[in-house]
Amino acid sequence: MKNVIEKVIYFVFTIFIYILLRKVVTLAWDNFVPLNFKTNLLGAFVVFPIMVGASFILASITFKFIKKA
Repeated sequence: MKNVIEKVIYFVFTIFIYILLRKVVTLAWDNFVPLNFKTNLLGAFVVFPIMVGASFILASITFKFIKKA
């Protein structure tokens, strides 16, 4: 049961961090990147997977830090 609760908390951290990253990237993307189909494809196939990976990495680092404290 404890393991399931830890995985749920980890998943919630990951979603929270992804939402924060998405808001920051969207703000920067809207300000600095011109909209056309090439930049939309770049966002879909390059930026989105990097954001998902970064959110999992940051969630695991945060979760380990909180677990130690």
